[in-house]
Amino acid sequence: MRGCIVRACFLFSVFLGLLACSRPAEVETTGFIVDGLQVIFKDTPGNPVVAGGFYLKGGTNYVGTRQAGIEIFLFYTAIQGTKTRTKDELNARLESMGTSFDVAAGYDYTGLTFQCILDRFDPSWEIFTDVLLHPRFDPRELELVRQRMIAVIEAENDRPGRNVRRVANDLFYEGHPYGVSVHGFASTAAGLSRKELLQYHRGDVTKNRALLVIVGDLDLQDVTHQARELASQLPLGPELRLPALVFDPGRPDLAVARRNLPTNYILGLFTAPRPGHPDYPAFTAAMRILSDRLQEELPNRPGLSTDPGAGFDRRIANHGYFHVTTTRPDSTVMVIFQTIDQMIHEPIPETRLKHALATSITRQLLDNESALNQLEQLASWEIVGEDWQKADQYLPEVRALRPEDIQAVMRKYVRNFHFGVVGDPRRVSKRLFTSR
Repeated sequence: MRGCIVRACFLFSVFLGLLACSRPAEVETTGFIVDGLQVIFKDTPGNPVVAGGFYLKGGTNYVGTRQAGIEIFLFYTAIQGTKTRTKDELNARLESMGTSFDVAAGYDYTGLTFQCILDRFDPSWEIFTDVLLHPRFDPRELELVRQRMIAVIEAENDRPGRNVRRVANDLFYEGHPYGVSVHGFASTAAGLSRKELLQYHRGDVTKNRALLVIVGDLDLQDVTHQARELASQLPLGPELRLPALVFDPGRPDLAVARRNLPTNYILGLFTAPRPGHPDYPAFTAAMRILSDRLQEELPNRPGLSTDPGAGFDRRIANHGYFHVTTTRPDSTVMVIFQTIDQMIHEPIPETRLKHALATSITRQLLDNESALNQLEQLASWEIVGEDWQKADQYLPEVRALRPEDIQAVMRKYVRNFHFGVVGDPRRVSKRLFTSR
């Protein structure tokens, strides 16, 4: 009992600490342009961890089909060694400092990120810029990365949980830039050459496409100086002009990938507001409430489902979703439709809404606890939401939501479903699945 009380007090203190960390007076974020390079710096006093990221805007809308996946290929190959450091030398140095590198892949951007402790920032930054500016593209390492990428792409077909996402995404975004996987295709990964990577690095890793984000307990003048040094070594490139991501998924639809499985994997997609849109706070809260209700409702009906839930993505042309695995697809989807109708037609009781919003806010604060997560949030809000400053407005807008706001976004967006199913098509009624 005493242990439970201590743990509860600890969690409450963590929650209060997170609330304190979210106050603008204690954490200052600044955006600026230095020598043509866009920079966002978030000063986090007292945080012993620093994170940085270099992001290329555009994603699949910029890359297109022929070179699909090339930016992920490029960044993963870049962290295998530079012109002055072999992969073994690079990894040994990073390990000695406790610094980690990673690649952030999205439909609207691709990024190279790092994370380190504060007193190792300067040497970590030097290696980060070396990797970014002077990748070795060693042929042997390139082939290893190629095989790993092909394995990831093929896993989308081999694993039902991933496969259903691919099936639903291909149906929903048919003919749209998002219809191309961020990892590309096995055929494109197999065909990309070292020469193409070098050409892409010289011509497409440019200041006009780039966003640099730094999060940590650092001095603004030092960050500005380092950003200026990086900018001086990057080509400006042409002005970034992307086709508008006009999107209409069309009428409700269904795609089934036949698999000999004991259960059926179901994913339903529908349009959603992008981050920064006035409806976005209400929509995200609605999806968390819908997810909770599906988790309450479906497991209580024997044989209907496992792993029910709902959520939302973060894209310019965005979508929400619900998912479930079940041996009785039709009965399960009927319950999902009934739950959605209830949320549309019956206002959520104030007490339940307050609880749901408090849970949502706590999750958001916990998600933003690490420097790396704060980095990703800022990059996403700037590139997808068109303004990083909207990130600070999000939680106050969630706190102010009313029951009618939830009903309004449910009515506006949660319809016109496009279903991806992996399993037995004989158990799926197309008439039911495409009725809403």
